[in-house]
Amino acid sequence: MKIIDTFAIVKESLYSVQYDTEELNEFAKCFELWNDPIYLREFFEQHKEDLDNKFWNGISIEQAIIKTKEDARLFEEEILYIAESGKTERLETLSTLFEPLSQRVIGENLERDKAKGMKRPSWLRIYAIRIEANLFVVCGGAIKLTPTMNTRDHLILELDKLEFTRNYLQEEDDENLEFFELN
Repeated sequence: MKIIDTFAIVKESLYSVQYDTEELNEFAKCFELWNDPIYLREFFEQHKEDLDNKFWNGISIEQAIIKTKEDARLFEEEILYIAESGKTERLETLSTLFEPLSQRVIGENLERDKAKGMKRPSWLRIYAIRIEANLFVVCGGAIKLTPTMNTRDHLILELDKLEFTRNYLQEEDDENLEFFELN
């Protein structure tokens, strides 16, 4: 895995990495997949056992596709709105939408964070590295149907991308990273 570029989703607020294995940056890729009914059907068929968990109240694959597409639309709108308004409004920044991935690492340098979709309960997740209150770098996203991330391959990959991107941001001296400087 290699990061080939970073993209401003909302300049001075929200950025996204692009990996060498992908055609799109991670932010764009998530919302494209979450709006693709063919991808969603294949995903929910592959993870039918997780979807059948009583937590999801017996939702059908068709209902899950509709729920995902609607939640993705609302989620994308909310992230973009808060990223923009957070540049001038200090009461609502991206830090009000994102939360630490784990409660034991609050306040660490380049915190690994997650944001959840808008329709509760939501299985949509965007994963990002927090640089400051309204400055985040998206490094992935997933549909999370299970209580933890370490039991499904697609979620383990997201954990790997979080750590890879965090290390990259700490170590890399790259002109693509001119949107911030680490002290």
